[in-house]
Amino acid sequence: MNVDAPWPGMVREIHVSPGDTVDVDQDLVTIESMKLLTPVVSPAAGRVTAILVEVDTYVEEGAPLLTLEAARTG
Repeated sequence: MNVDAPWPGMVREIHVSPGDTVDVDQDLVTIESMKLLTPVVSPAAGRVTAILVEVDTYVEEGAPLLTLEAARTG
């Protein structure tokens, strides 16, 4: 699944790398919009498969930031 930018802004930090295992609500990327730094958090537990952006790049709302392979349950 893609994790998308919830609003337009500048990517300021990337907190994960491909192959990292993440938990629900873990910080993945920090976006700056209108001088406010806000984390984009993981919607599910799983493994990061790809980072699709770089630090100091501008993204539009809905732009894919990274891909996440959700952990299988049950």
